Order: sequence, then C-alpha cells, then structure tokens
Amino acid sequence: MAATGVFDGVQLRILRAFVEALEDPAVRLINDSGRDLWRQMVHQHIPGLTAVSFSVPRQEFLSVVNNCAAIDGGMDGLVDATCLVAPALEPVLALLLAEWKARLAFPGPDWTPLRRVLEVPVSELGALVDRATDGLVPLPEHCTTPWEAFVHLADRNSRPGDLMPALAFLEYTAALCPEVASGIGELRAWNDHFARQWHLTGPLTALRTSLSGAPLTESVTHDPHPGRPAPAVRPLIRIYVKVEPDRTPQGGVGRRRAARTQRYYVSACVKYTDSSALHRDPHTEPRESVTRSQLPVAVAELLTHMTQLRHSRAENAALELFLPAELLNEPVEWWDRDPSLGFPNSLLSRYREILLHSLERVQRPAFHNAWRARWAHWRTGEGPGLVHECDPETLSDTEHLALLDAKIGRDDDVVGMVLSRPPHRDSELGLREMSLALDLGVPIVVYHRDDPASEVFRSMIRETLANEGLAGLPERAQQWKSDVAVRATTTAAGGASAVTDRDVEAIRSMSMIWDDPELLLEGGQSAPATFVGGTE
Repeated sequence: MAATGVFDGVQLRILRAFVEALEDPAVRLINDSGRDLWRQMVHQHIPGLTAVSFSVPRQEFLSVVNNCAAIDGGMDGLVDATCLVAPALEPVLALLLAEWKARLAFPGPDWTPLRRVLEVPVSELGALVDRATDGLVPLPEHCTTPWEAFVHLADRNSRPGDLMPALAFLEYTAALCPEVASGIGELRAWNDHFARQWHLTGPLTALRTSLSGAPLTESVTHDPHPGRPAPAVRPLIRIYVKVEPDRTPQGGVGRRRAARTQRYYVSACVKYTDSSALHRDPHTEPRESVTRSQLPVAVAELLTHMTQLRHSRAENAALELFLPAELLNEPVEWWDRDPSLGFPNSLLSRYREILLHSLERVQRPAFHNAWRARWAHWRTGEGPGLVHECDPETLSDTEHLALLDAKIGRDDDVVGMVLSRPPHRDSELGLREMSLALDLGVPIVVYHRDDPASEVFRSMIRETLANEGLAGLPERAQQWKSDVAVRATTTAAGGASAVTDRDVEAIRSMSMIWDDPELLLEGGQSAPATFVGGTE
C-alpha cells in the first residue's frame, strides 16, 4: 500500500504521534526561530512539498506531516530533516517511521491487538531476530521489545516463495517466548491472514511445524517446500571464500613479461548463527599467491582450517565462492576437499549449498544500481522473473550481443540468462555475454562449462523453470549434482542410480551464478561485500 493521502485509523494514530513529538517543548520547535530552521530543512529534503506556514505551531506541524505522508518517501525526508534540527527526537521518530513503513507493508487489519501482545520485554530479543532472519538483519539499539523489532523487520522482503522476515519473526516469538504465551492466538491470526493473502500458507505451515517445542538456543530454520523434510534453505553457517588475481606488477619486459603465469590470492571468513559479524582468522588470510592449477589444493587447505575453527558447533555449513571472470568456469564443486584421501571426495559431500558469485560484480559499485533494481523488481513481485536463453543462431557475435543488449536492457522482467557459451578465455562470446549480464544487472547466470551447451542441458533448465520456477533452481541443481556424485559410486559398484546417462554430462558441467544483492551488499560491516572489497 503506497502513501495516497487517504489514511486508515492506524496511520492516523501514527501521524498524530508525529505531530505530538514535534510539539514537545523540550526540543524547541514550537518557538519561531526553531520552527523557521525546521521549515527550511524540511523543504530542502522534500522538494515537492508545498510551502505553507501557520501562526499556530500545531497547525503547521499537522499540515507538514499530513503532506509528507502523501508523498512517496516524504516521511523519510521529514525524519531526516527534523533530526538535523532536533537530534533529541531521533529515537522516537525512528520508531514512528518504522511503524509508518510497517503499515504500508501490512495494510488492512487493525494491529492494536498485535501491538498489545508484542509490547512486552522478552529475553534474548537479539537472538530471536537472528534466528528469524538467519542473522541477515541486525537489531538496532533502539529496539527493545518484540513490537519494535517487528516494525523494524516489516518492510524487509524475502526471496520469492519464502516468508518475509517479519512473519517469520512472529512465528519464532509465538513458539519461543513464554512472555507472549497469552497472545499466541493474535500472532498466528495475523500471520494466517497475510499468508493466505500472499499465497504463503505452505512456508508458514512448514515453519510453524518445525518450531513446535523448539528452544531458542536450538538451530531452527524453515523449509519453503511444505510436506517434505529438508535441510535449511539458508544454512546457518556461511563460509565465504574469495579468489582474487595477484595484481603485483610483472617483472621483465617483452616476451619474458608476457610469459608470467597468472597467480591468485585465496582468503576466507565465516558468519555464524549467533553473531552477525564476519569472523576472520590469521590463517585464513592470503600469505602468498598460487597458480590456477594450485587453486584446488589451496582452497582445500583453507577449508580444512575453517572446519577446525568450528569444531565445537553442530550447524550445517554453506560455501560461497567469489571468483573473477576467468575462473567462473572452474568446476569448484567437484574439487576434492582433501586431496590426500586418494579417492574422489568432492566439496558437494560436505557443504549443503555451494554458490558462485561474480567477484567483479560485488567489487564494482558501477554495477550495483542496475543489479539492485532488477533484483528488487523480481523479489517484490513486480516482475515474473524471466530467464533469457542466449542463442546467436546465424548472427555474428557483434550482432548477437547488440540484440541481447536491446532485448534485455529494456525488459526489467529478465533476471536470469542462460549463456550460449561458457565464460572462459577460449570462448570470447561467453565472456562477453557474461560482461553484458553484469552491465545490465542480471543477477542470475546459468551456463554449461563445455562449448556449446547441449540440448539436454537446455531442456533440463527449461523443465525446472516450468515446474519449480527460478527460485527453485539452486536447490534443484544442488540435488542433481549430489545424485550424480552418488551415481558415480553406485555405477562403479554395479548398482543403479536415479540419474540417467544422458543427464550426467549435462549436470556435471552445469554452473550457476546466483548474486543476491540484498545478501551480498546489505548489512553494514557484516555484509560479504566488506570482505571481498565491495563498496557502498
């Protein structure tokens, strides 16, 4: 629900509270000089605001607040301007602004009963928010009750098909906080209403079932696929690995300089479930660069050390790798986690989820606006989330790329691309298609590591998109690859497997970049971008 100038009862109560805050004699906005400066700041922050002054302070406050509420982003500007003039109002205005945005996100039912239940102190509020958001949304210091945490989370979105953080938070609160035991019915009624309205009854039922009887200190996550016991969609421990080119100036001249082998630095950090910070260790910092052929062993040694660091923890782990363009075609999920074992022991066997990210995309702010815009268009439900298959057919590379640029550039619904060629140095077209995806902000890129992609590969992608949608593709690809790993063992032993011969090659060579800007860029110092060198 957008700001329209026609307000419901809840919104009117919030606007009244804004006016009462501005009237507080302690902040001195009601005197002429203070109000003149405040008026000047407000109009600078909100260019479209009509300039009207009143001799009675309350009338002017009421007029400005009402007009700001009817302008998209006007309440944000009002709070920013007011806090410049009267910093003492920041705590109360921050909460009122959060409530205003929460009402826009959750229109309809009167939330007075919900607020009454949540306006109580509870223990472990920060841990509760961490559980509900997988540690992705830190709790501000001014939030001291579940109500304040709820409105803080209310305008945060989720991946398509998942519960929004605010709804998940209410479920965790109902299940884990004895302080709200008498109001569980109100919390669940609220969630039931919006789950039905937004077609999220499946994820809600799954989370509610999984939380039955679970203590706050237990790792609890929700499965968006109801009726099927499964590991967490977002594992609680996330290990980030960066592989960055060694850009040390090359020695020598001419032929000697050109012959230098490209080398890479490898580093890692981890985010635990009970802390929003990124945890680093001196042993996970790069000491010397390695060649491309040495990368699998270097990554294995680094991950072995990371495993030792978390030896006392029971949570599952996910692995996220940030790779430069020339390494995106590496079969990293098939690398051995311990080369000394003497048999295939892929990273797939250890990590519940392995995601690839474009290092260049995260590190270059020039890519961020288009990337954020395209992702937001999909995840807020404005667009269907289309995937474009690149196929040059009889066109030259230049003609093909120009056509891609024209088609995808003007179609915000496209959030995924299937490349016609893999992005490696022997396939210039694949690299150029990948560069175009970065430039246009396409966050999801799928490709076959062989050149060109087989029709079996393309058919598998099409079928999955038709049956499960784009949001289900990472989980399905992970399951396929796990099946392929099992098949290799069972076939060698004379057994059967669920994966057919024709699918094996297509699955083993499948690769996918899944760049979620909200997870990679947001979260302040706890965002992965701060580790890989991205700037905000």
